[in-house]
Amino acid sequence: MTFSLMLAALLCCTTWMSTVHATIGPESSCCSQWSLTRIKAEKIQDYTIQSEGSCPITAIVFHTKSEKRICSDPNNNWAKSTMKKVDKKKEEQALQLRRQKEEGSTSSITPAVSATTKEAPPQRRRKNGKKCQGKKTRRGRKGQRNVREE
Repeated sequence: MTFSLMLAALLCCTTWMSTVHATIGPESSCCSQWSLTRIKAEKIQDYTIQSEGSCPITAIVFHTKSEKRICSDPNNNWAKSTMKKVDKKKEEQALQLRRQKEEGSTSSITPAVSATTKEAPPQRRRKNGKKCQGKKTRRGRKGQRNVREE
């Protein structure tokens, strides 16, 4: 009889804990305090705003590309400017996606066009205005080949 009561109590407790955990969420997902850590905005992928309703404090939770979380004070100037930079980066990415869809392109890589031409190196001149001859080597004078495209 006592075993049945203990089993029933254990089941009730387990059920109650799972519903509380599902309703409120795991305690580790909430920021309990603000961090003073500041990182470059390029390393931040996204952010969320944590409200004080189900968590102890209101915070801005920055999500880094290396899957770390940084809890910051929403009134902090660094947090505000970083949020603006992340929003701007997201807008630029969305605009780029829209352009790609309009063009019908599936690749984000644009082909590079080479605009280099082979020109002869500039002629060196002495102080008296005469041209200097290239340095003599076993193969002849350097710079004597002029490749010109017509």
